Amino acid sequence: MENDTQVTIPATAQKAERGQENPLDRLDAFLHKRIFGQERAIESIVRAFNRAQYGFAAGRVDRPIAVLLFLGPTGVGKTETAKRLAEYLHPDQKAFLKIDCSLFSQGHEIAALVGAPPAYVGRDQKPLFDPEIISIPNSVILFDEIEKASTEFRHLMLQIMEDGEVTLLNGGQRVNFRQSIIIMTTNSGAREMVDYIQGRRLGFASRADTAEKMGANIYSIGSESLQKVFSPEWLNRIDETIAFRPLSFETLQMILDSMIEEANESYLKQGLQVHMTERAKDLVLHKAFTPEFGARPLRARLMKEVEAPLADMLASGGIPKGAEVWIDATGETEFGKELAIYYERSERLLAIALEHEREMERAREESSGDGKAVATGSGGGSTQQTSTNKQEPRDRR
Repeated sequence: MENDTQVTIPATAQKAERGQENPLDRLDAFLHKRIFGQERAIESIVRAFNRAQYGFAAGRVDRPIAVLLFLGPTGVGKTETAKRLAEYLHPDQKAFLKIDCSLFSQGHEIAALVGAPPAYVGRDQKPLFDPEIISIPNSVILFDEIEKASTEFRHLMLQIMEDGEVTLLNGGQRVNFRQSIIIMTTNSGAREMVDYIQGRRLGFASRADTAEKMGANIYSIGSESLQKVFSPEWLNRIDETIAFRPLSFETLQMILDSMIEEANESYLKQGLQVHMTERAKDLVLHKAFTPEFGARPLRARLMKEVEAPLADMLASGGIPKGAEVWIDATGETEFGKELAIYYERSERLLAIALEHEREMERAREESSGDGKAVATGSGGGSTQQTSTNKQEPRDRR
C-alpha cells in the first residue's frame, strides 16, 4: 500500500464543497421539531445515518446499516428519538420493533427473541425477532435499557452487531439485520451526569464551561461508566455512542408547549381548545422540574394539574362541550398557587364535538354489526354466547 507521502493531488483537482441541500437535512429538521435540547445528539444521528445510506462501513458490508448507542439520564428523549426516526423512515410504523431489555435479565429469557430449541417450553411460540419486520429496508430495532440485559442477551447482540444476522432456534431460519438500524439506549452514568449538571448550576464547576465543553464532559462521564458495564469487545462493535444531555428548565418550557399542542388534538374531540397563560405554564414547570428524571414528571404534572380538573369540570357541567378554555395561575392560597379555569362558548368547537360523537356512534354500530355472537339454547332456556375466533394466549410480551 502506498504511503501518504507518495499520494499527490493533481493540479486539476477541485476542492470539494458541501452542496446546497442534502435530503437528510429534512431528517434533521424533522427531529429538531420533535426532540428538544438535544442538538448535538441529533447532529450525530443524522451524520451516522448519512454515512450508512451510502454503505460506508469501513469495508464491512455484512453488518447492520448502523449500530448506535444512546446514553444519558432517564426522560431526556433517547427512546423518543428512536421512535421519531422510525416514524420519519416509515410513517406507518410497521418497520419499528422495540425490545425492553429489562425483561431479559435472565439468560433463558432470550428464547422469547430467537425461539426455544426442540423439546423446550415455548417451542411453538413466534419469536420476537420477526423477520417480516426486521427485513424491511431501514427498519429501526430499538433495544431499550441495554445495561439491564443478561450476559446471554449481550452475546446475542454481539452476534447481531458483528455478523448482521442470528439463527432462530425453533426452525433454523436466519434473521438478517443488514438492512436494519440498531439503536440501544442506556442510563449508565446518568447519576454522575446529573450530579455534574447540578454542581455546575451551584457554581462548583467552572463558569467558563461552554455548551461545547459541557457536552464533552457529559460524554466523558458516560463513556467512563460504559467501560465499567460493557466489555471492550462489545463497545468496539458500536458505530457511534451518542450522549443525551440532562434537560434544562428552558428546554422543558419548549416540551410543555409541544405537549399542550398535542393534547389539544384530543381536547378537540370534546369540543375544547385549551390555552395556558405563561403564569400557568410556569407553575406547572416549577412543580415538575426534576433534573434526574428529565421530562417524565412533566406529563404526569400536566395530567394532574390541568387535565384532571378539566375532566371534572366537563363531568360536572362546569364547562360545556364546545368551549374555548383559558388556564391561569391565581394568587397564593393556603395550599400555594392554584390554577383557575375560564371558558367561553364556541359554536365552531361544539360542531366539532358533535361530529366526533356521530363518528363514534357509527363506529359502534359497525362494530356491533360485525361482531354478532352465535346464540344457542333449547326450549325457554337462556342463550349462551360462543366464539369461533378464540385465540391462544400470546407470549408475555
